[in-house]
Amino acid sequence: MKRFIWPIYLIFLQKVDSTNQYTKRNISKWMNNWTVIWSMHQTNGKGVGKNLWETEKEKNLTFSIFFKSITLSIDKGYVMNMIISNAIHKTLFTYSKFIWIKWPNDIILMNKKIGGILIENKVLNKKIHTTIIGIGLNVNQLKFNSKFQASSLKKILNKDFELDKLFYNIIYSIQKEYFFFTIHGESYIRDYYVSHLYLKDKISFFYIRKNIHCEINGFSKGIIRNITRRGNLVIEFNKNKKIFFSQKEVQFIF
Repeated sequence: MKRFIWPIYLIFLQKVDSTNQYTKRNISKWMNNWTVIWSMHQTNGKGVGKNLWETEKEKNLTFSIFFKSITLSIDKGYVMNMIISNAIHKTLFTYSKFIWIKWPNDIILMNKKIGGILIENKVLNKKIHTTIIGIGLNVNQLKFNSKFQASSLKKILNKDFELDKLFYNIIYSIQKEYFFFTIHGESYIRDYYVSHLYLKDKISFFYIRKNIHCEINGFSKGIIRNITRRGNLVIEFNKNKKIFFSQKEVQFIF
């Protein structure tokens, strides 16, 4: 096992509805900073919004990390998402160079989604007081619902992965990335995140919902250029016009 930068408090569950839900039910009781809840069988995992995260038991990684007393303002909540995305990307980059971060919270390997991140913050006095980070990573699963563009490390790379080893490598990478953030600040984290965005600087298709800065409504093509300092996605349309979007205002098609 790796030696961590900060000690972790590991809770291993054979079966749970959702590691994030379990964390929320037990926050007020005894949870310390860097508490990690890991389960081999998550029966009701949640993604962003109303999305579900389906996973086959004992084949994948499903876990949550609990932070408290983080000194981030409300409008900087996306920074933790960048930290986690970077850490997972750096871990998986050792296995394949065709790994990308899809804004805002997906991990893409060879154009297939293999992982997702769900971050839930609790705010106190306009500061983020506690954060629950849910991570789902498809590792050794081979069968997926055909309506989703999902895959796994094993299915794409044709090799088995040791779940324990991968789990501890990711936790260490998250701590390392968080440490870099405390030393170098947001710019260091942002630069890596932006440089590894999925389909950055390439023509892509989006579904645009209502946006006060954009007259486009519906399907349109554009080019991902950047991320704003509030975590919004910057898309360039015709005539070099760049517009930024929140997660609810744009849907990536392909």
